[in-house]
Amino acid sequence: MGLFSKKIEICPVCGKEMNAGLFGDSMVVADGIICGACEKMLRGQFDVERHLELDGFVEGGIKEVSEDTLKALTIDDIRRIVNEKKEKQAEATGAYSGEFASILTAEEVFMIAPKPLDVGIKRAKELKERLVVRGLVQAGAFAKGDTVTIVHADSRIQTTLLDVIPCGGAVDFMTELKANMHKKEANINENAWLITDMVKDIQKDDIIGKVN
Repeated sequence: MGLFSKKIEICPVCGKEMNAGLFGDSMVVADGIICGACEKMLRGQFDVERHLELDGFVEGGIKEVSEDTLKALTIDDIRRIVNEKKEKQAEATGAYSGEFASILTAEEVFMIAPKPLDVGIKRAKELKERLVVRGLVQAGAFAKGDTVTIVHADSRIQTTLLDVIPCGGAVDFMTELKANMHKKEANINENAWLITDMVKDIQKDDIIGKVN
């Protein structure tokens, strides 16, 4: 077998085939290997440490881990988190698939005020005090410039996506924002940060939907 040959294995989380070779679509975690699709489903969930601590996975939380917290998880941890995401995905698509072609549930919402030295004067002004939503794309796809609807409580609020940043690696939001070299769209089963043209009225568990 050559150095760059494919090594086909079965992902222990989703059961799909994966290339576990040197340049395969897989990732090594604490006690095994997961496929690239499962990695994409988890990427961007940088509150994994809090998630584990609150659920009692690790007494006192993770204290000494690699820079990439995802690599510190076990297969069982990942199975549980992925299953939770899939359950939420089924709930959201079941409730809103007749209304929206693209759906994302807000897992985290935060405000940004980037500095001109980091992103440029024009972009800093455009993004100042705007709300960012992180979550899994549960159906369809989202791209920069899309008009979306925020399902907030009993209201429907329309806004524009100022940017879409896929959570594709072990770097944080601000690193990706400053670099500004990311693709401007995110597809189903990818975690992403959606920068909205909103300064209020978005909360965790709100639905972000796009008609087409």
